Amino acid sequence: MNDKHTSFLNMPRRRFLQGIGGAGATAMGLGACTATPGWIYTGEPLRQPKVEQSQDGELNTKVIARMGNFKLAGKDVFLRCYNNKPLGNTLDVRAGDTLKLRLRNDLPFSPYDGLCLTKPDPSIDNTPRGFNVTNMHLHGLHVSPKKPADDIFITLQSGEHFDYEYHIPKTHPPGTYFYHAHVHGSTAMQVASGMAGCLIVRGELDDIPEIKAAEEKVIFIQTQRFDKDGKCESFSILNNEDKAYINGQYQPVIRIKKGQVQRWRLVNASHMVPFNLSIQTYRYTTTMPMTLLCRDGNPLPATKEIESLYMVAGNRADVLVKGFDPGTYFLVGGPDYGTLATVIVEDEAVPDMSLYAGPLPTAPELAPIPESEVTFGRRLDFDFVYGEHPKFTINNQPFSCDDTWKIPLNAVEEWEVYNHTAYPHPFHIHVNPFQVVSGGGIDPGTWLDTMEFPPFQRIKFRTRFLGFTGKYVFHCHNLMHEDMGMMQGVEVIET
Repeated sequence: MNDKHTSFLNMPRRRFLQGIGGAGATAMGLGACTATPGWIYTGEPLRQPKVEQSQDGELNTKVIARMGNFKLAGKDVFLRCYNNKPLGNTLDVRAGDTLKLRLRNDLPFSPYDGLCLTKPDPSIDNTPRGFNVTNMHLHGLHVSPKKPADDIFITLQSGEHFDYEYHIPKTHPPGTYFYHAHVHGSTAMQVASGMAGCLIVRGELDDIPEIKAAEEKVIFIQTQRFDKDGKCESFSILNNEDKAYINGQYQPVIRIKKGQVQRWRLVNASHMVPFNLSIQTYRYTTTMPMTLLCRDGNPLPATKEIESLYMVAGNRADVLVKGFDPGTYFLVGGPDYGTLATVIVEDEAVPDMSLYAGPLPTAPELAPIPESEVTFGRRLDFDFVYGEHPKFTINNQPFSCDDTWKIPLNAVEEWEVYNHTAYPHPFHIHVNPFQVVSGGGIDPGTWLDTMEFPPFQRIKFRTRFLGFTGKYVFHCHNLMHEDMGMMQGVEVIET
C-alpha cells in the first residue's frame, strides 16, 4: 500500500466532514467509525457459513428474505436477513455452471411507490424508502443483466417470489464474490441488516495442487447496525458507530497449525466501511505475510506477497496464509476498527505444506487493455448537491431510470473520474470488471469491479463491454450514497 492510502487511513474521519453539519452527516452516511476496540482475545472459534455446492453443473437454492431473531455480540437482534441468519449460506459453483435461485420475500408489507417514478418527485425519488421491498444482485459476476438473471430492476413486495437463473460462462474468472439485496432506496438498510452471503466460483486456479490442498475459510465482514432494542428501522442509524462482525461473530478466533496453509476468502460486505486488513502481533511488532491470489474474483498474473490489504465496501480478495511462528496474532481492520479476529498459530505442527508462489491462470477477458483498443472515452464527476432534498450525483444528476447511457456491445471504453467531494466513494460497476490505469492508490493494470475514489482525486480505468446486452448500473458502494442518488444506468446494445 502506498503512502497516500496510509495517510488517508490515519486521517481523523472528522476532518472529512468539515463544512457539513452533524445532523446532515448522520443522514447522509458520512459519520465517524467506531474507536479501536483494543487488543483483546475473548471470541469464540470462527464458524463457517453453511455451504451449498453445485452438482452436475447446477445449483438449486432458496433464499428467504425475512425478519430474523438471533444474537450479535451477545445482543438479541431482530433484523432483516436471509433464512433467519446473520449472513446467507455460501453458494459454491464452478465456471460453466447454472445457478437457480428462488428468492422469496417474507418481510412485512410496507408501501412502495416504485423503483422509477412515472412523475419524478425530488422529495421521494433517490431517498431511502421501501425498506421491505427486495430483489437479488450477484456482486461481481459476469452474467446477463436481463431477467431472469442479474436484473436489479426487479422488485418483490411482501409475499412475492422470483426464480432467478444465472448461466455462468465457462471462462468466468475463479474467485470470491457475494450476493446481496439491491432495490434502490432500500439497499443500504437491507445490507446493513445482513442481507448478503458469499458466492464462490471455481476454475482452473482452484486445481493448482498447493492451492487445492489449503483449508478454505470464508471471512465475511459485515457491519450490522441496530438500536438498543436490537432493531434497524431508521436510515440514520446506519451511520452509527458500532462493531464489525465476521461470519456473524464479534472478534472470533481463527486457528491455524504450524506448517499449515489456509486459503482465506475475504469479503467486505459492509454497507459503507473500508478496512485495511493485516495480521499483526500485539503492538504491531510483527506482521504475518499473506499471499494474494485474486482481487474482486480476478486472479493476478502471479501470486504477490503482501503485509496489508485495503478493502472498501464491496471488495473481495483471496489470500493464502501459512502458520510459521506459533503464537497469538490479530486480524486488524485499521485504526478505526482495530481487532476483527484473533489468529492463533498452534504449536502443534502438521506436515509442512507448500505455500504456492508463481503464475496464476487468468481468463481471456482479463487480458491487458492497451490504449489502441479503446473505442470511446468518458468523463465522470462524482459530486453532492445541497438543498431541501440533498442528493449525491454523477455528472450533476441523481439516478434516473430514464437516463441510461447507451453503449455498443464489445465497446472498449476509458473512463476518467473526478471525485469533487471531501469524502471517498467506493465505485462499483455491475457485469463487467475494469482495469485500473491510474489513481486511487491501486497498481496500474489491476482488474477490479469495486475501487475507492479518494477525495478530490482523479482516477482512470478501462473496461470491455463483452458478452451481454441489457440494462445495469454503476454506483457508489457506500450504499447510503447509492440510495441517495449516486448511481447511473448503462444499457449495452447490439449495433
